[in-house]
Amino acid sequence: MPDPLLRSLADAARAVTAAETDRDVLNIIAAAARDVIGARGGVARRGSNGAPPGPRLVAPLMARDGSSLGLLELWDKDGEFTRNDEAIVIQLAQMAANAIETLELLTRERAARVQAEETGRRLLREKQRAEALHRVGQAIAGRLELHEIVQLATDAARELTPAQFGAFFYNVISDAGEAYMLYTLSGVDRSAFERFPMPRNTDIFSPTFTGEGIVRLDDVLEDSRYGHSAPYHGMPEGHLPVRSYLAVPVITSDGEVAGGLFFGHPEPGMFSAEDEHMVAGIAAQSAIAIENARLYQERTRTAQTLQRALLPPHLPEIDGLELAATYRAAGEGNEVGGDFYDVFLQGDGSYAVVVGDVCGKGPQAAAVTALARYTLRAHAIAGLRPSYQLARLNDAMLRQQAPGFVTAALARVELTEAGAQIELTTAGHPHPILARADGSAEPIGDVGTPLGIIERPELPEITATLGPGDLLVFYTDGVSEADAPRRILSEHDLAALVAEKAAEGPRAVVEHLERTAVENADGHPRDDIACLALRVAPPKRVSERFAATPEAAHDLADALAPIQPELGERTAMDLRLLATELVANAVRHTGVEAGTVEVEVRIAPRTVHLSVIDDGPGFDVPERPIVTPDGPGGWGLYLVDQCAARWGIERAGRHRVWLELARDHD
Repeated sequence: MPDPLLRSLADAARAVTAAETDRDVLNIIAAAARDVIGARGGVARRGSNGAPPGPRLVAPLMARDGSSLGLLELWDKDGEFTRNDEAIVIQLAQMAANAIETLELLTRERAARVQAEETGRRLLREKQRAEALHRVGQAIAGRLELHEIVQLATDAARELTPAQFGAFFYNVISDAGEAYMLYTLSGVDRSAFERFPMPRNTDIFSPTFTGEGIVRLDDVLEDSRYGHSAPYHGMPEGHLPVRSYLAVPVITSDGEVAGGLFFGHPEPGMFSAEDEHMVAGIAAQSAIAIENARLYQERTRTAQTLQRALLPPHLPEIDGLELAATYRAAGEGNEVGGDFYDVFLQGDGSYAVVVGDVCGKGPQAAAVTALARYTLRAHAIAGLRPSYQLARLNDAMLRQQAPGFVTAALARVELTEAGAQIELTTAGHPHPILARADGSAEPIGDVGTPLGIIERPELPEITATLGPGDLLVFYTDGVSEADAPRRILSEHDLAALVAEKAAEGPRAVVEHLERTAVENADGHPRDDIACLALRVAPPKRVSERFAATPEAAHDLADALAPIQPELGERTAMDLRLLATELVANAVRHTGVEAGTVEVEVRIAPRTVHLSVIDDGPGFDVPERPIVTPDGPGGWGLYLVDQCAARWGIERAGRHRVWLELARDHD
């Protein structure tokens, strides 16, 4: 083969190798064949037709598997086609076939690589979304407050989709069983929606609020359902612009529509099927979390209702005694605790004072607590000694096979002219603390056997005499062991705590004990805390009842005048001011025809205790500290809050506002 021919074939081979498409390959091969063979006509093609009639030289383009890829045809040559021409055409045809197969392979590989990359990206997006949905689900599942759940769900869905803003409208059931709708927002300030009414079941909103399905619109303004509902016939004036719209109902396991997630964007076409799937996943997780939150809230309400039923609604008013108690349940308050306290009148005119601790929590503990309280009250008619009463409770527990055991401290308090006589028995319970008026404090009582374990428990009994100002404190181990095992307060530690506040009265003491326990446990006590304190009250220095008329303030001034020299000028002025304000409030708000207002004042070494009692309906304790009133009303309680060392409101038959003033000893 001459050198020019070889060069032409080599050029064709290089050109074919560099070709990017099969059309380029065919054109290069056809041109090379015409040039080398000397034919004026020639074509390479994938099909079988195209050459004019007449003599021609044809070579198939054969794939490696024997299939045909096309033809190389030549015609219109001076002279006949030779065997040498045939060999050259066959070689060029094979060159074209190889190049075409290589291009097809590269195309398939490229397509496979693109598909694999797209699949990888899609799987990565799905993995990222699944991980994000999992994180959101974990975060939502970890919440038990309904508002936290819906806020987290709204924020997460907005952040994981192109939404510019979002809202979660959800249904709430009040403690009274009434249903109402609330909402939370994300991506926009609440002020943007405050002046608009709650959404109604319009054609666009209805599928979400009825649970029919998801609504995803590329352009809400172009939807046939938009703009037909009065009174706005579209979005209210001033509403955020919404073109892209996505709404997903939140449906609980029983089919209830708990609410709906709504998202918007001012540009059209922003939400994809993947976004819809993501929000639907968040809605499903929100529905589960909402059900759990409702169950938790219902359990908490039930536990708190039962707990209230196991504690006295209020302590009795006993002339000659001051009483105060605190109770704090451990944990979240969704389980009934085993601590209890009670004060009640007995058949012989004495009073029983008891604080106990039932082993365990929940319904079983509640049942044993009820058994303990009502067994002790049932035996009160006989006025038995404390050891006998606890023995009867032990018998009842064994007879009814009550689970666990009970520890208790029970005192029989008999008021005397000099103060009070105490008979005290403890059954495996922490010893009460006796604080004397002289400032000393110590635990009293002997160790006894917990109840409900053996038939004949050891129940030693002691006696003590209390004079004016003496104070006796009962408590449960939730006070001493709040920070166990890191730190356990001994009885002498507790005696020191009681001594710190004893001069300020029972309420100051029980609040101090509870506060100390909570602080020791870093705000999360491990056990329930119950405290009860009684003090032999100083005699009433003022005890007057007035008609609930405007003249009551003048009568009050006359009643307070005799004790002013004893109090000192400053304390006397504060007492008169606050007493006048409380009496005026009582007269103004009693709302009872021919009602009366009663004023009591007791003077202790360090404090003055004032009580104002009326026949009115009373009022709830406002949030403290009380802010400065804006108008003419509200100044009475504001002054009380500013001047009194402590104060409170109680209702035990009549409405009572009390306060304590620190005495001025300058």
